Amino acid sequence: MKLDRFLLVLSALQGALFGILAWRMRKHPIFPIDVKITRALQKHRSSFWRYLAITLSYLGGSPAIVNVLIIPVAATLWKLRLRLEAAMTISLPLTSTLARALMKRLVKRPRPNPLLVHVYKRKRTKSFPSGDVTSSVTFWGWLFALGMYLSRGKRSWQKALASLPALFVVLVGPARIYLGVHWASDVLGAYLFGGSWLALSLRLYLALRNRKMLTQQEQQRSK
Repeated sequence: MKLDRFLLVLSALQGALFGILAWRMRKHPIFPIDVKITRALQKHRSSFWRYLAITLSYLGGSPAIVNVLIIPVAATLWKLRLRLEAAMTISLPLTSTLARALMKRLVKRPRPNPLLVHVYKRKRTKSFPSGDVTSSVTFWGWLFALGMYLSRGKRSWQKALASLPALFVVLVGPARIYLGVHWASDVLGAYLFGGSWLALSLRLYLALRNRKMLTQQEQQRSK
């Protein structure tokens, strides 16, 4: 299967699973398994784990942090004459934020109840899907995918460096559950939603590149 077709299938599959989960959350907002998972992660609470989870949460997916990082990252890509990549770096997180906000209003799932689990900080916003995890997938996940794509044929240490953003994507979900600000199903929904949006955006990115929307730097290399 070609990469562009694979991305479309992956996006559709994740979107379908997200839709099923969102419907379930709207009808029955509390999962017993969610409570068990959170209690298991919070079983050994300490200041070290709490501060680590807070750090990962803010750096890995906080929409405020991501919105700040978008501009210098996009500006750097633009300066490197990666114009299409710079535009995607700005548009992908912003469009996913709008779509995620709509889903939160439709599902209307409440945040974890402090009577059931330990909650680090009470929030009034809705819980499904997790905004921080979605932001992490669509920003850090995009940088990871872009880094892997651009580092083809590069040295191993360059590929390892390009893969670092994936750590934020992997760790921010458990951190949100540990802090008690999201249920595990909120995090799962965010991974599905963000993954679907990212796969679709990658498909668009490849299509635009194939239509000769290349950077000046790449055009010079192809001559």
